[in-house]
Amino acid sequence: MLRLFFLAIFLLSGCATTNQEKIGEVLQSHGATNLHYDYKKIVENLILYKEKLDLRNPNAYSKESQNYIFNEMRNSKNTIRMKYNGVYLKSYDDYLRIAFDKNSNVPDRNDFLILGLYKLIWESYKIGEGHQITTLSYDKEAFKKLYYYLEVVKWKVKTAKDKNDHYLFLTWQNNWQVEFNNKLHSGQSPSWELIENLSTIKNHKESILDPSNFNFEIILSQIIFQVKNSARVIGKEPVDIGIEAMISLVLFL
Repeated sequence: MLRLFFLAIFLLSGCATTNQEKIGEVLQSHGATNLHYDYKKIVENLILYKEKLDLRNPNAYSKESQNYIFNEMRNSKNTIRMKYNGVYLKSYDDYLRIAFDKNSNVPDRNDFLILGLYKLIWESYKIGEGHQITTLSYDKEAFKKLYYYLEVVKWKVKTAKDKNDHYLFLTWQNNWQVEFNNKLHSGQSPSWELIENLSTIKNHKESILDPSNFNFEIILSQIIFQVKNSARVIGKEPVDIGIEAMISLVLFL
């Protein structure tokens, strides 16, 4: 009788363990599906970001390559490679380094930026290895690194300038601010009269009271949110640290 009692306990214990394992497998599989969804949303936002960036910086991208780059991202491929000074770039760090190069003559700067980000995202989500069955397949540190890279890029897009003190990317700036900055670099002294005679102000297209354009920052913030959600799913949510600390962890600077 006592043996039957212990046998029943053993069987029940085994069933409980099996059920827990099955629940864990289901959750991991569901988590992998969530990561795939995050990736799709990130790419959609990255495409939108490039569309807006190209409109705002029409001389900083290749019109011949634009559709090819979009198709590459929409189809989750990673075959496109760009040259710089006659040499094919290899890693996402190479692309991002060129995107933020202080040389004012960098061609197609938008493309270097977007492809650098895309290649980093593509690699972090293991898209080349096919759909992952469980979250155990993902590298937790890769998502933390991706999160910090994106935060640094968001900061640099707003602040980085070339050797001539011109912004590398026009995003948040109003047109009158860009025009005013160009006047100052041409040697004119700052004055209220100078501001009043700026074409966008004079023609009442803009006002100095107009708010800055936050669309670019909002899109990048949405991408960062999706990455943070993915990191949370696999159990490695990045800790928010200061921008200086993030910069120290980013290789492309």
